[in-house]
Amino acid sequence: MSRIVFNMLTLLIFSGIAISLFAQVVILPGIAAGEVSNFPPYEPYRAPLLAAGIAFIACAQVSLVALWVLVLRAEAGTFFRPGTQRWVITIGAAIGVATLLTSGLFLYLTFVGLPTPDDGMGELGLWMASALGCLVGIALLGVVFVTHRLVGRATDAQTELDGVL
Repeated sequence: MSRIVFNMLTLLIFSGIAISLFAQVVILPGIAAGEVSNFPPYEPYRAPLLAAGIAFIACAQVSLVALWVLVLRAEAGTFFRPGTQRWVITIGAAIGVATLLTSGLFLYLTFVGLPTPDDGMGELGLWMASALGCLVGIALLGVVFVTHRLVGRATDAQTELDGVL
């Protein structure tokens, strides 16, 4: 990996972490307060949905940190050595938790619902977005599972090759 690619990936990863921290601390609480001031029946839902949103972003942050460690291992030439698997598993676990959060929102909207200020289209949009989020999460879990298997086999092959040499 060239130094420019490594530096760009590192910059993008840390930018993502910084933006997500800003979203957790400033943007999400501000949006939640604004929605409650515009439509007071949202008040009982503000804290749980805000907590779920913050937890979802925390899952993304954990994934970004694990990705950064994988990029560091690739740069150092130690990607296919023992220890890489735990970072791939960390990404999978974070995606799994985020998918569970999204699935919980989807199930809640499906069976309980939220009050809506207008014609219910906001709830329909949120329901569809949560359904799509569940599907995307499952697809990402599949990709991480395949990656986990490939990295495991490549690590085993590299370890065996090192033993022969």
